[in-house]
Amino acid sequence: MSSARLKQRIMCSSMLSLPYNTGLSLIKQAMLSISSATPGPKSKPMCLMLNLDDTFERKNEIAKAVEEELEKAMSAYGYEIVQTLIVDIEPDEHVKRAMNEINAAARLRMAATEKAEAEKILQIKRAEGEVESKYLSGLGIARQRQAIVDETIQH
Repeated sequence: MSSARLKQRIMCSSMLSLPYNTGLSLIKQAMLSISSATPGPKSKPMCLMLNLDDTFERKNEIAKAVEEELEKAMSAYGYEIVQTLIVDIEPDEHVKRAMNEINAAARLRMAATEKAEAEKILQIKRAEGEVESKYLSGLGIARQRQAIVDETIQH
C-alpha cells in the first residue's frame, strides 16, 4: 500500500504488486541487509503533480516511475524489481463522496434539462394543435357563411 498527495491537495492510496528477484550471488547479502535494517513505515507518501483523473489515466507511467525508483533503492540490497503494477488507486473517502455527489448533481442537471426539453416539445405540439384546430374551425365557419351567402343569392 502506498500513498500519494495529488495536485488538488488530496490524498490517494494505491495498492502495488511488486514481483522481484534476488541474484543468487547476492542472496546472502540481501537477506543480511534487509534483516539488519531498522523497521520503518510500510509506505512512503509521494507527491504527484497530477490531478485525480490524470492519476487514473496515467497509472502505467506512474508504475514505471515507481519501478525505476525502487530498482535504484533495492539494487544495493541485491533485489531486482521485475515489474511494478498499480493494482488499485483509492482516493480518500471524502473525495470519493464528493465525486459521487458531483456525478449525481451532473445527472440531475442532465435529467432536468431533458425534462425541460420534453415539456417544451409538449407545449409546442399543444400550440401547434391549437393553431390547427382554430384554423380548421375558422375554415368551417367561413364555409358555413359562404353556404349562407350562396343560398341567399339563389333565392
